[in-house]
Order: sequence, then C-alpha cells, then structure tokens
Amino acid sequence: MAARGQDGALDRAFAKVPLEQWLKNKGAEARIGWSMRIYPARMTAHQRLAAVVSVDIDGVEFLKRNKPGQVVVFLEIRDGDNRAYRNYRVMTLPKGNNPSDAATVSFQQNTFILPGEYSVAAAVYDRESKEHSLKRMKLRVPELARDPLRECWRDLPAVEFAGLPDPPDRWYLPEITSRLHLPVKTARPVRVEVVVNESPTEMATAGRTGRVSRRNMGNLIPALKVLSQMEIGNGSLNVTLLDLERRKVSFTQEEAGTLDWTRLRAALLANDPDQIDVHALENHEQNAQFFVSEVRKRLESSESNGDVPLGLSAEPARVLIVLSGPMAFPKGQDLRPIDATAEPGSRVFYIRYNPPISAPGGLTLGGLSGRRGGGPPPGAAVSVRGVLTQDSLEGTLKPLGPRLFDVTTPGEFRNALAAIMSEISQLK
Repeated sequence: MAARGQDGALDRAFAKVPLEQWLKNKGAEARIGWSMRIYPARMTAHQRLAAVVSVDIDGVEFLKRNKPGQVVVFLEIRDGDNRAYRNYRVMTLPKGNNPSDAATVSFQQNTFILPGEYSVAAAVYDRESKEHSLKRMKLRVPELARDPLRECWRDLPAVEFAGLPDPPDRWYLPEITSRLHLPVKTARPVRVEVVVNESPTEMATAGRTGRVSRRNMGNLIPALKVLSQMEIGNGSLNVTLLDLERRKVSFTQEEAGTLDWTRLRAALLANDPDQIDVHALENHEQNAQFFVSEVRKRLESSESNGDVPLGLSAEPARVLIVLSGPMAFPKGQDLRPIDATAEPGSRVFYIRYNPPISAPGGLTLGGLSGRRGGGPPPGAAVSVRGVLTQDSLEGTLKPLGPRLFDVTTPGEFRNALAAIMSEISQLK
C-alpha cells in the first residue's frame, strides 16, 4: 500500500532529494532488495492508454525501515522530448498488518500515456539513513492500429498520473482534467441527450437471475465522462442519470460539456445499491415504464434555437444516447415498448456495456456489433465472452429504431463512439 503524493507537496518532496545526481550515477547506492516492472500500455475505459509501473520492496528490507514514512519511492518518466513527469509514494502497510508477515510491500502507479518512447526511473529512498537505490527501464508505447479516433489525443500531455481512490472517484478519476479532442460539426442544430442507467444490473446468467451490483459502473462512468467531452459546435449536450429501482432522476445537467463531478459524485454515493427504501419497492413492476417515460420526455422536449441561417430548421435535431448495462427485470415487470417513433432526422443509439470480464485482455478494436433494428429479438440471450446475459431495455426502445452497440472492451467502445460521432455529424 502507498500514500499518494499530493499535488502541492510534489515539488517540495523532490526538492529534498538529489534525484538529478542519482540519475547521473553520482553517489553510492544502498543494497536494498526491490524490483521494478512496467506492464505494457493498454486501452482503458477512459479512452486513454495506461501503463502500470510496479515497485515491489522485499518485506525483509521494509522491516528494517518500518518507521512511518521512512521509505519513499520517487518516480520519473521522461518522454522523447526529454520532458520529465514526476510522482512519489510514501510506502505504508495497511492498518492491522504485521510487517514481519509481508513478503513484499508494493505499489502500482497507473499512468495515462501517449504513444512514444520513454525512459522510466524509480528510486527507493530511506529518509532516516539517506540511503537510496535506483533502477531504470525503457518503455515503448506503440501507435494504435486502425485507430478510428486518430486526433482525439492531440491536446493531451504525454504522461498523466492517475490515483487509486475508492469508488466513485476511481470510476471518474477527477484528478485527470485534460480533455479528449472530440469535435462534432453539424449543419443543423442538434441537441444530444445522454441517458445513463445507473441501477444495479439485473442479469440472467445460465438460467438464473441475479444482481451484478454496480460492478459495471467502472465502465459506465468513464464512458459518460468521455461522451461529455464531445464538442457539439452547433448545439448542446445534456446528461441524465436514472435510478430505475427507486424510479427517480438522480442527476441531470444541461450543457454538460464539463460534468459537475461534485454533484454527480454525491448522487452516486446517495444511491447505495445495497440499501433501498421499502417505499421504493412498491410498484416495482413499473421500473421499466419509468425508464420509458424519461426517454419520452427527452425526445419530446423542445427548445428555442434563436436565429438560424435560411434553409435550416429552427428545431434542433434530437439525438438520444442510452448508456446501460444489460437489464433483465424480474417477472411481472411492465415491459411495454415506448409509444413513440423517432422524428425524421433524429438518431437514437443504445450503448449496451456488458459487465467487465475477469480475465485480463489487451486492446481490442474489432468485433463491434452495430445495427439499427434487426438482430436477436428484444430480451433474447446475448453471448458475451461465454457469459449468457439477457436485456429487457432494448425491447422498450424498439419503436425508436435504435442503433445498438454491444460493447465489452474499451476498444469496442472507441469504435462505437467514432460511429456515433460520424452519424451525428451527417445530420441535415
């Protein structure tokens, strides 16, 4: 375990150690038993490549230096232009753990990183004895093959360090404030409505129905953050979070180009999936119809668009993006589809983000299914990497003719995002 270096303390911490001298091999190094590994960069749900730098200190060595805050790990990554990116960790043990029982004391630094060549240096430092031990490694991050969003990283720094907070901060990563470049240009005004189902997924697996809790929020919240970074030059983007179990709108934001994380975080914390009021269980068979009614509201609402060029409609085109895991409602649920059809010129997309698989996987840019109508009947079983799931939401949206994207990996979501942006940009 490790305590993360706070932003304000970063420069002060590095000012206290002669890292530049260490890097020039000036000064004797201590014989400290430790190792460093760098895991290859992989695509994440935030649509950023991330490499993991892992430092493991032998438990015997840590036992010799077990005063609070005695052992610190300093990390520096230099890009091809020799720009340095730094972070540090104060190494600690979890409360209640006996230091003598630890085989190793470790931390893993998650690092958002752009394609390129890097040199990585890590130093283990003993604040009491002033001893240090330094290791270096090279890291190559290749370009993505057949990337559908080639320009989306153009304004990003080469390296950004991501923390390891608890949910929901771990889902959103508020410390990462840089933005993807996702311009969407349309001739016609457009209003994009993003509706997220934050309810615990009810999933049928191998003939049994059970809750998957909020395991999928580690995909949905990053996906929402990415979608909010679309730059709708001729229109607006609005966000709504729906709690289907409690039949309430838990969060909404107009003009959500920058999500209000303070309010969104509070809403996610307030809706504990393991605690539900008894009144919310009343009329639970209407949960699906609550979803239908909220979708209808966002399709039927209108707004004034001011002066528009001659020949263009003053009414903005409506774009609905539904983001959800597969939902299999219990028996007795009212699953009537929405009694509306999509307006001419509008678009409806359903991104069905399947629960994350446990086996580690690399970047996958193929295998995406995108369709408008057709395919398996609504509610039919869908095979996802050997897991049998069922979904009821697709059937409720069928009259709108949604284009369904079944995604499991970040690479598949990247393809879906590129396809959605392309379709919106072609609205006339």
